[in-house]
Amino acid sequence: MTRRDASRLTRLLTVALVVGAWSSVGPTGAPLEGFGSVSVGGAGGRAIAVTSLSDSGPGTLRQALHDGGSGFRIVFAVAGTIHLKSELKIREQPFVTIDGGTAPAPGIALEGHGLYILRSHDVIVKHLRVRNAAGDGIMVKRSQRIVVDHCSVSDSGDENVSVTEASRDITIGWSVIAHTRATSSDDAPKGMLVANFDEAPVTNVSIHHNVFINESQRSPQVSTAGLFDIRANVILNWRAYGVRIRRGAWGNVVRNVFRSKTSPERALIISPDAGRVYVAGNRGPENLDVNGQGTAREPFGVAPVATEEIGIVERVVLRGAGAAPRDGVDETLLNPWRWP
Repeated sequence: MTRRDASRLTRLLTVALVVGAWSSVGPTGAPLEGFGSVSVGGAGGRAIAVTSLSDSGPGTLRQALHDGGSGFRIVFAVAGTIHLKSELKIREQPFVTIDGGTAPAPGIALEGHGLYILRSHDVIVKHLRVRNAAGDGIMVKRSQRIVVDHCSVSDSGDENVSVTEASRDITIGWSVIAHTRATSSDDAPKGMLVANFDEAPVTNVSIHHNVFINESQRSPQVSTAGLFDIRANVILNWRAYGVRIRRGAWGNVVRNVFRSKTSPERALIISPDAGRVYVAGNRGPENLDVNGQGTAREPFGVAPVATEEIGIVERVVLRGAGAAPRDGVDETLLNPWRWP
């Protein structure tokens, strides 16, 4: 057997082992919930194994996305950090799953640039870290049936997470959204934006069991005349404000925990131009009654999400959110806020 043949056989065996592991245990993480749970991702499609941490070339994540077309799932035979020279894009590619939970310890991180999901549908991204992206960390734009689950996104140049421009049926769940890069403006660090700009409203968005931490604002901000459901999130240490609802947005703010010594009175802002908002069961900072801000008497019907009692939300979310296994960045962010 030549050296070239032996190398090819090794790659084939690696792919077989990773695919076999996927088949036996299924995608890692808790069951998907919320509006995005209708997404099938790449279930049933072929598996493509990432075998290199380089930015581009054979075996890389970029090459897998480029060659995959549609109807595939990405698994990882390597672990570590991928230093990106430009954004990774899922563009007009339906039925895709990226599962960093299939990687060996310590998992997979993207560094320097983010992941953009553009004009696509049925995409699931799980257990992926995005650190120090030049622009947005994870962007969902003009896309439908998208799930971001158990991801960790921090220190992005703009939003850590954005969902914009006619997107619908979206779940952002069990993620750590943290500490957007500081600039000369104290208002610059921004957690998550849901907005339509000049296009059709973004609607049917579930934001649940996330930790928003050390953001100045937008944890999240919903700024579009669509339906949203914000529940069981832990929102910590904002500067300008925590959650803001505006521009006709309507939906639920239920059983979230707010804690900040800075601007505690601005934990939740419902602007005069917002739609009707049901607010109940939340725990505000310093005994602030955020629940009194609701403008709807009954909750809006939304895609189901299992929701813990408010007394245990903080403990459950601080223990379970983020990409697994936790890296030093998440540990440093969350340890000062140890669960009760």
